[in-house]
Amino acid sequence: MADAGEKLSKSEQKRRQKEEKKAKEKAEKLAAQAKEEQEKTVKTNDEDIDPNEYFKLRSRAVAILKEQNDNPYPHKFHVQLSLVSFIEKYGNISDGTILEDTTVTVSGRIHSRRESGAKLLFYDLRAEDVKIQIMANAKYYASEEEFSKMIEKVKRGDIVGIEGHPGKTKKGELSIIPKKIVLLSPCLHQLPSLHFGVKDKETRFRQRYLDLIINSSTRHKFITRAKIFNFLRRYFDQLGFLE
Repeated sequence: MADAGEKLSKSEQKRRQKEEKKAKEKAEKLAAQAKEEQEKTVKTNDEDIDPNEYFKLRSRAVAILKEQNDNPYPHKFHVQLSLVSFIEKYGNISDGTILEDTTVTVSGRIHSRRESGAKLLFYDLRAEDVKIQIMANAKYYASEEEFSKMIEKVKRGDIVGIEGHPGKTKKGELSIIPKKIVLLSPCLHQLPSLHFGVKDKETRFRQRYLDLIINSSTRHKFITRAKIFNFLRRYFDQLGFLE
């Protein structure tokens, strides 16, 4: 009986070792795939990737963030200033100035990305029908390691929150120099270029949200329409009419 029990324990041990080996190999394979996909999305221009492939890569990247307990959809981000208020408050500072003693938080959607070396990138941040520039400099970021992670994580179309210093480039471009960029909502699909816009009628009507994000003329029509309706509603309310 002892020999049978010993044989059983050995076979069980072999089975467990085999399972552990398979689990380890699977984990290593998934890690290698994740690294390969990250490198691909970093090194390849977003616009050069097939839209379906881009969606798969971004979906997997979001899944990996969740596995790493790095929530890609945080519950809350405190915004001190809207982009309109940011422009009103800091639009008159001198060219080439960075207010290092001032830290503010803003948020918006990233529409474009331009690289000027490994440690300096420029993003266009848009919201409320206005734009400011994000001048992401590793020198001012929390750490170079966090800066590298941010570059891999943040893509065009993402909604982000920024904590940083107001400033202006030497060319007079109003910017925020981030100490930290928080991904608030990743965009899983490729965002069309602002230069070309969304011109296809079927796409514009079937994906109205995309038309509103990209085409400022469409957005202005919606804003004007809302203002007209509000004016008429107030006018007839004052005359005692009931809607």
